[in-house]
Amino acid sequence: MAAILLVAAASSAWAQESAPLGGRASPAMLKEFFPTADRFELSEGEPPYYRVYAGEEQVGYLYSTLDVVRARSYSSTPFDAIVGMDMAGNLTGAKVIKFHDPYLQGFPERVERLGNFMDAHVGYSVEATTPAPLKPDFVQGTTVSARTMRAGILDAGRVILQANDPRPQVTAPTLDRQGFGLRNWKQLLEMGAVSDRVVTFGDVAAAFAADGVTSAAMDVPLDKAKPESRYTELVFALVTPSIIGRNVLIPDAYAKVQAAPDDVVMLAVMSGGYYDFRGSQYQSAEFGHKFDRVRLVQGDLKLDFHESDFERVGASLGFSGGPILSEAGLFTIPLSSGFDPLAPFDLVLMVQATDAAGAEHIVEFPVAYKVPNEALLLPYVAPLPAWAEAWLSSWLDLAILAVALTALTLIFVFQARLSQNRQLHKWIRNGFLVFTLVWLGWIAGGQLSIVHIVNYLKGPFDGADLGFYLAEPLIVVISIYVLLSLFLIGRGVFCGWLCPFGALQELTSKLGRLLRLPVWNPSENMQRWMWLPKYGLAALVIGTAFAAPEVLASVEEVEPFKTAITSTFTRPWPYVAYAVALLVMGLFTERFFCRFLCPLGGVLALGDRLHLFTFLKRRAQCGTGGCHLCERSCPVKAIESSGKIIMSECFQCLDCQVEYYDDHRCPPLAQARKQRERAARVSTHEPLVLTRNGATPPATA
Repeated sequence: MAAILLVAAASSAWAQESAPLGGRASPAMLKEFFPTADRFELSEGEPPYYRVYAGEEQVGYLYSTLDVVRARSYSSTPFDAIVGMDMAGNLTGAKVIKFHDPYLQGFPERVERLGNFMDAHVGYSVEATTPAPLKPDFVQGTTVSARTMRAGILDAGRVILQANDPRPQVTAPTLDRQGFGLRNWKQLLEMGAVSDRVVTFGDVAAAFAADGVTSAAMDVPLDKAKPESRYTELVFALVTPSIIGRNVLIPDAYAKVQAAPDDVVMLAVMSGGYYDFRGSQYQSAEFGHKFDRVRLVQGDLKLDFHESDFERVGASLGFSGGPILSEAGLFTIPLSSGFDPLAPFDLVLMVQATDAAGAEHIVEFPVAYKVPNEALLLPYVAPLPAWAEAWLSSWLDLAILAVALTALTLIFVFQARLSQNRQLHKWIRNGFLVFTLVWLGWIAGGQLSIVHIVNYLKGPFDGADLGFYLAEPLIVVISIYVLLSLFLIGRGVFCGWLCPFGALQELTSKLGRLLRLPVWNPSENMQRWMWLPKYGLAALVIGTAFAAPEVLASVEEVEPFKTAITSTFTRPWPYVAYAVALLVMGLFTERFFCRFLCPLGGVLALGDRLHLFTFLKRRAQCGTGGCHLCERSCPVKAIESSGKIIMSECFQCLDCQVEYYDDHRCPPLAQARKQRERAARVSTHEPLVLTRNGATPPATA
């Protein structure tokens, strides 16, 4: 309780110090993020954030995404998340406290899962290159929001870390002479900071045997009775980087590394066992003071060491769980020698022997090494943006969508041929509607909505970047396809074929016909008035986005898409009741919502007036002479009694075209067919018998 009161008191003082961020983080949140914290100090400059202290030790940072990066989720209005981060850049907690996301508001289950999603990232580094603990689709129904919110939290954390990084910014990889973290022997090995090779008596004997030397005199004789025993153990590391040097060398030895000029690097070499790396020739002028047991090899460079390059020092590996080694020393390597400390190299251990004839033989045991990335200063590389991650992870969905859009394009290119086969049209039409509803809507979540129109229109005014528009790959592709088709042939491509809720309405309407439910359609004059609300609702939603964005999510609920499609009716009962009521109306009036209430349909209907081509065929007889076949067959009554098609209300279902090409139902075609049949009978001298209605009876056997 005392600790909670302490944090609460600190929070209270902190809130007085800075209302903007201080008033948004609760004492419970601070206690959760930093259990030991007792002090928060506002940083100087921009962006604003807090340094968190426990006593005199700084334990982390507290920041708000709204203050640091103003990241956006599914809305052009930025969300706000309060985030805790320790000194190493690991998240200690993250809470989204404010959002304008239409796919979260009104979805308590999604908000709860979003909280669980954020909690799972505690301990995850904002600079991590490893996969995150959870995929964004953990928050079902709003993957985009989860992905972009996480990206915003990590982006803001990187901004804070970079602002507090004392190390110089570099444009090319270089050794990090300042960064440090305590590592034990196992960790040093795992990160590649040290190389360790044990050479046994058996290894040496086998090497000489392979070289044809069976009897030889050696500086350190072999004990053939112990082939598995350690002959020598060679351990070495490039200790110029602080994270390696301070963990490998005793303080006095590392002080020598720190005092070295920038144009040299230091190599610590250690050995244990019977055969140490130093030998004795380096102390002899006769041999040029050259080390004859170790050599550095890097590509074509072969670097020999001399006494002047060497200083014996102590190592600390024994204290960090490493091997106990008897000899340790530092080699100074001038960069002018051609040595590249960032490139891989081998330290070669050489074992010498003299055979019976007096000839000298040397066998080599190379040990590979490369400085690990943890010991380097690397140029800042921006992580993969959230939108790019979304596109990469959606490749399969995009491929399926591409096939579907190609098929839809072919349907319209060859609509005349398709319309001439009533059964084929029926199967293709119904099959595509089922695909649109089940895969595009319920599985892939590709329901284009007035929400997207609002975001696209409002984004530039809110400073949204390109990534905001590219955050949802399927919607981006569908939007581009719909825009092109809208200006080419009209709104019906989307409304009639690609809208999952429209497909659901049409399929339920077909169920109503199957059940022989009564059908109600308004008169032509009444329908003209009933078309108007969708334009008014479109204006209301778009106007609210600019005039009162805080209530936009509620106004957008006029669309039942989020309930019926993106959440598959798993919402509180008022939303479900509204969506079901619209579908029930659709049982009696085809596509009731689409025709009279859909704000997205209103926007597209306005754009339809600019379409360039009309492929739907009409005849001079349409709407005249008592022929109203196409008018009666149009399920949404987009054909006037005059025979004219109101393209802004047409869903391009092609039902009228099926009638247009049917020479058994379309009066002009039926009349022409009968005339052809009569002419054929006359040309074959068959008796022509007319029935009372003028039809030719079938031939009898």
